[in-house]
Amino acid sequence: MERTQGLCFFFIAAVVAIALLPASTMAGRLELRNEISGVAIRKAKVSVRCWSNEDDLGWVVIKPMESRVWKFTTMNMWPFQKTEFRCQFRSGFGTTSQEVVTVFSVRSGFRKECGFGGDECTWVAKRDGFYLRRVVRDKDDLKTFVDILKSKWVWKW
Repeated sequence: MERTQGLCFFFIAAVVAIALLPASTMAGRLELRNEISGVAIRKAKVSVRCWSNEDDLGWVVIKPMESRVWKFTTMNMWPFQKTEFRCQFRSGFGTTSQEVVTVFSVRSGFRKECGFGGDECTWVAKRDGFYLRRVVRDKDDLKTFVDILKSKWVWKW
């Protein structure tokens, strides 16, 4: 009888503890934009291959002035902070200086780089390189963007 009561107490305590934990998942959004202009379309296309620990999104080609968006659910509970997307990029201007670029991670330091909220990261290909488009709030609390150069295009082939 005491053992049954002990198990019942443990079960109730576990349910209460789980109910009080912070939300372990959130919606994530990754956007890759191609803003390369002023050159032949063949040179301006960007080929991208992205993957996470669970999914390989494969190669896609993003034409100039187009974008590609992925939405997903993230695991954000210590020690299971594991949602991370990495990509490879190729363009008529070369590739990014890093062979593989982490474009989304639930780790708080990375999410802060993406800007206000940190639930979405937007990356932009331009003629001179690859940028992280950071979301910021202006003095009137309106959402604006700042592009931060993360990699110039380089030739590795």
